[in-house]
Amino acid sequence: MSDVPGTPIIEQSKNLTPPCTPPPYHLGKALANKEELDQRAIPSISNPAGNNAQGNCKTTVTPTAEETLSWEKISPRACAKSYQMSGYEELGHGAWSTVYRAIETPETPPSTILTPPSSPASLPGKSAKGRVLAIKAPARKDAHDIIYHEARVLTYLHSSRRASDYLVPFHGYDATSKSLVMDAIPSNLEAHAKCCLKNARANFSTRTMFDPVTGSQEWQSLAIQLIDGLDFLHSNRCIHGDIKPSNILLYPNEDGSAKTYTPLYCDFSSSRIVIDSNVSNSEQAQQITALTPDYASPELLTSLRSTAAVATTAADVYALAVTLVVAAIGQSPYAGASMELLKLSMAREGKVLDFARQADQGTRIMKGKMVQRCLKDALEKDVGKRSTAKEWKDNVQNVFKS
Repeated sequence: MSDVPGTPIIEQSKNLTPPCTPPPYHLGKALANKEELDQRAIPSISNPAGNNAQGNCKTTVTPTAEETLSWEKISPRACAKSYQMSGYEELGHGAWSTVYRAIETPETPPSTILTPPSSPASLPGKSAKGRVLAIKAPARKDAHDIIYHEARVLTYLHSSRRASDYLVPFHGYDATSKSLVMDAIPSNLEAHAKCCLKNARANFSTRTMFDPVTGSQEWQSLAIQLIDGLDFLHSNRCIHGDIKPSNILLYPNEDGSAKTYTPLYCDFSSSRIVIDSNVSNSEQAQQITALTPDYASPELLTSLRSTAAVATTAADVYALAVTLVVAAIGQSPYAGASMELLKLSMAREGKVLDFARQADQGTRIMKGKMVQRCLKDALEKDVGKRSTAKEWKDNVQNVFKS
């Protein structure tokens, strides 16, 4: 919890699940995808916070980690849920997609006996009518392939039992609307960090001026969970490609633990699966579909000038480190830049911590303090010196112990 009195837990945000024309209003079961689905279905998606909320899809076989589905043969998991969209309520949007609110409509056999409806469970993602879902739909025709690719990536990753600890709950691909069906989660790290910054400025204290705006304990918990999640992605040969605060959803916990939420990665539209480590990046590369300069590594920003721009595991590490800087100071380290071109120039320099210290919350990442010690190796401009996700996780655990 935060050391700053009155620190907000989670602020409601309109930026929910990963952003990408809405599908027509429909009520009915989502159909299977355009190809025959792979017979080896993925495990049920468990609630990431460990409570009894509904939201699991139907499965047939549960492969072990060693039996992860072959990427080349992956077809998106078909969503078996029925849901209703009305009014096209928008929850978020991006360059390729738009996310709409929907309500799950569980299929129940008709009954001639009139009985009063049961009271709904008071759980995250539940409404009086049913679970609230997020439908990520393509915003334009050329986005169909991107959404389909993301569905394949999520299907592939959710073949691991640990996926529900780190990723947004994914219920499958709706081929009718060419959309992804996921849990609607009410906040993300970007909105939460801004709320904590506002609170820190309103309640300034010399006692906490060297701590992250979220509070030390919360920041530590956030960092170790996100770094562990990144190690999970990279261990499963997945490069996220667009890590930033708005792509980290905060699932509220109800178990009374010290941490108030579980951070979950979302928006895998820019992700790629590295099939063969012996094959060069250029041979396996796909066009970068999204890039946010504030979180892009220097080498990636430089390579954009040529045709060799490819997201890498090292770029993921750097992006997450900048994300954790934002969680510490509540804003972009380049917030002082007056123009986008200036911001881009600053980002290419690879001096994130130096620029962040020039902000009004710069004391929270001073040299020798916890945040700086946790992030410095992950923010190395030299890719050869930059930590891997696993090395970074071990280093951060040692810092927390010291």
